[in-house]
Amino acid sequence: MPRNIEEEKARRKRDAVRGVAFFALLQMVCAAAFGSLCFIPDAPGWLVVLFGGLAAFCLVLILPAIFVLKARFKEIEGGELDAARKY
Repeated sequence: MPRNIEEEKARRKRDAVRGVAFFALLQMVCAAAFGSLCFIPDAPGWLVVLFGGLAAFCLVLILPAIFVLKARFKEIEGGELDAARKY
């Protein structure tokens, strides 16, 4: 018995949001870890800048993930997977 198409789209959207949320959580954990390394006592200045840059880079990577999520929503709404499944 085929599933309802709207239920399938909702499930795919939930999975996409979960994936991006998990990615963002991991990136925030990495940013917190790199950020905490900036506070090592007597660390050279270049090391603090390096860890600060890595922490910022981890946070910046969340933005492209949001744009990819928007594109994924368009794919789901467009029915591209449903059309490809017919072949």
